[in-house]
Amino acid sequence: MNKNKSQAAIQGLAFASQLLPAIIGLGSFMLLVRVTRPVVLGEYIVYTTAVILFEMIKSGGLQSALVMRASTDDKDLQKTIIGSAYWLGGLISLSISIVLVILFFSGVFSKQPGIQIFCGWYAILGIVTLPLHIAEAEAVAKQDLSFLLLLRITQSANGLIIAFYAFFSEGSLEEFATVHLLFNVALLVYVLIARKTHPLQIKFKTMTEVKSLYNLIKYTLATLATTNVLKSADTFLIGSVMGPTSVAQYAIPMKLTELFEIPLRSLSTTAFPQLAAKHNENNPSGFKKTMVQYLSWSYLLYIPGLLFAFILAPYLVLLIGGKQYADTTPIFRVFILFGLLLPINRMTGIGLDALQKPDKNFYKVLIMAIINIVADILAIYLTHDLVWVAFATVINALTGAALGWWMLKKTGVLIGNHVHNEMIEYSQTFISQTITKLKVKINR
Repeated sequence: MNKNKSQAAIQGLAFASQLLPAIIGLGSFMLLVRVTRPVVLGEYIVYTTAVILFEMIKSGGLQSALVMRASTDDKDLQKTIIGSAYWLGGLISLSISIVLVILFFSGVFSKQPGIQIFCGWYAILGIVTLPLHIAEAEAVAKQDLSFLLLLRITQSANGLIIAFYAFFSEGSLEEFATVHLLFNVALLVYVLIARKTHPLQIKFKTMTEVKSLYNLIKYTLATLATTNVLKSADTFLIGSVMGPTSVAQYAIPMKLTELFEIPLRSLSTTAFPQLAAKHNENNPSGFKKTMVQYLSWSYLLYIPGLLFAFILAPYLVLLIGGKQYADTTPIFRVFILFGLLLPINRMTGIGLDALQKPDKNFYKVLIMAIINIVADILAIYLTHDLVWVAFATVINALTGAALGWWMLKKTGVLIGNHVHNEMIEYSQTFISQTITKLKVKINR
């Protein structure tokens, strides 16, 4: 019983670490769109999109590798791993910063303020955030979920502070980026004082461990980087061709779409280790059964939720963006089609990783990115209509779902050709059992 309660507490903290930052981020965005001019908002969205992309390239794969390697009770080995991570991450961060400084002073992007400011400010920010990412990975490896929750909530408060700054002082892109940078500096000081990470452990690094980390992150980094290019391509292309105001209009339904991913992230957290365990046990029928269960649970959540969102789309858009963005409702309704494809797209990717085939998942995401960029370019230049740009996202999601399913079938784990029938049967049984249990509880 105590073990179950402990596991429930861990799952609760893990879910809270995803849900609470998302709620704070949504609230910050709702305030920001109401107090910021569309042009400045669009420029700031381009800036933050670039930051997220480079943060993932710089630290995403490194975090995953660090969690895998540092999950040990050997303190000396932990020092070696963390020190090696600082060395490798520092090398990547410094290299990126040098390139960005050159681009900033050359003025290559002077006509695109969001990218120009990013080049200058991120040259510093990228170095500041490295210890924060390593501290986050250490917290995951040590299952310090209380600190992880605190760190993620604090990081999400950054957007809230910028929104309040914009409320009291209209502000410019440069000012927003400066507030963003100073907040991360203050957070870094707190994390260092709290001794949640130790950059000086870099002295314990070994080239053997650096190579081990590098070998772990190769495909993971490529997949994460390509995934983020996939997510950010719309923003960069719209900003460069249609301007920052169009970026702001596109961002309103996109922010709502991000909410679709919250329950799927929670399901993915528990699905991945279970699927990996079935693979390690050489149990393809068990793997298929687990995949059917999680896909069924996903669609039991998503189908009614997306139907609800489609009906209430005008009110949801009005709630998030206010009257000036009310005309973006058709874009959001297109994104609902994307949401319908999201579970199968995500679960097939997790399945490929669980089968220890990250290369297949990378190729899948790479093809999706290429199709998305080509479709975006065609939609922007041929129609100049954001609704068709949103349709390009649906096309790439459909591609990912179809490719992922085909790749899983090729591995032989999806035995038989009637998985969809099994999903329907499982869903009917699950609903029936849930209703029976509710009736029993009510009758008590």
